[in-house]
Amino acid sequence: MLKRITGALLVSLLAITTQAQQASLNDFKLNFYGFVRTDFYLDTYKGNDVAHENFYLVPLYTGVDANGEDLNEQTSANLTALASRLGVKVSGPDLLGAKTVADLEFDYGGISKSEPTLFRIRHAYVAFSWEKSKLTVGQTWHPFWGGGVYPQVGAFNTGAPFQAFNRSPQVRFDYKLGQVTVGAAAVYENQFTSRSFDTGVYTTANQAQRNGVMPELTLVAEYKSTDWTLGAGVEMKRIKPRMSTTGTAGIYKADEYLISKGSMAYVKYQHEKLKVTVKSFYGQNMTHLTLLGGYAVASKDEQTGAETYTNYNNCTGLFNLIYGMKWQVGCFAGYGKNLGTTDAVYNNGGSALVAGLLPNIQDVARGSVHLAYNILKLRFVAECEVTSANYGTEGFDFSDGTYATTHRATNKRVSLSMVYAF
Repeated sequence: MLKRITGALLVSLLAITTQAQQASLNDFKLNFYGFVRTDFYLDTYKGNDVAHENFYLVPLYTGVDANGEDLNEQTSANLTALASRLGVKVSGPDLLGAKTVADLEFDYGGISKSEPTLFRIRHAYVAFSWEKSKLTVGQTWHPFWGGGVYPQVGAFNTGAPFQAFNRSPQVRFDYKLGQVTVGAAAVYENQFTSRSFDTGVYTTANQAQRNGVMPELTLVAEYKSTDWTLGAGVEMKRIKPRMSTTGTAGIYKADEYLISKGSMAYVKYQHEKLKVTVKSFYGQNMTHLTLLGGYAVASKDEQTGAETYTNYNNCTGLFNLIYGMKWQVGCFAGYGKNLGTTDAVYNNGGSALVAGLLPNIQDVARGSVHLAYNILKLRFVAECEVTSANYGTEGFDFSDGTYATTHRATNKRVSLSMVYAF
């Protein structure tokens, strides 16, 4: 009898446990998504880029040969599927009075020239949504990405370096006030980073911002109506460019930080088949946003090597027009300008000590046109793109970090893409 009762209890307990587990699993809904993307592209100039030049920023000038020929003016072509993507969105149970969603997304875009095919994380976050507010914790688009306001082009670079391109770990809180949403975020860096002067086996790509301790702080606001979207934002970050300095008296622990500030604004008009986007950025040392610029050493103590730093100031603007649905045409125009440093630059024996993303570029421009054909989940795109960067070469002005003599490098790209989304 005891064995029968014990057996019945075990069967009942197993049934209850199985039902509880099934009920728990039913609280979650998984939605897999992504696309397979294949790109063919032909360039006339080697670039500053990742993913085998699929993510092309600007033509990279490295000098001329003995005949005066531009060394990097080299025609190249490639076929790649590196931009393909896979993600899963998880809708979970209500928690803390909020609807919950988690997103985990990967692609094969790599993070450097040495690892162009790396299977990397793109998004990994949990969002809690209440009636008027939303809390996002994890890695996702930087607030300066602009939500749904970014240029639509054929290229994988999505308009960079004229459009901010950055996904980072963050804690972000948004609150709705009618048609206006305001948001604040504390952001740390991961794949998209501020530059450091430190070198050596102990260094990591994001250590300048990590050693700055405090997160990047951002504030954004956005107004949305039926056809119009207007937004603006500001950000501030602190980095530590060096952990140690070297002078005539030896090696010393560094204790100098650099604070940088930035801003952005955008307008989007969308009605039926027409979409027009205008967006601009202005700020200091915004390299973590894949925008050109950086900073320079402003002063140096020869005995201890102790340094102070000054920001480069840069501005960019872009215009994007898209028309059509099944058949779609679009154009893009972008311009960026190096406005020089805030303070004078230290003269290090006739040269400057700088860090950043090509701070020697004085201005950069891009124009492109594309034609796309969309049928259900399949998209074909053909695009012609011209990007031109004006590099400073001689006549460095230590008063503001700019150059008197420049060399213009221009890349002409033709690309064909096929995207199968699921």
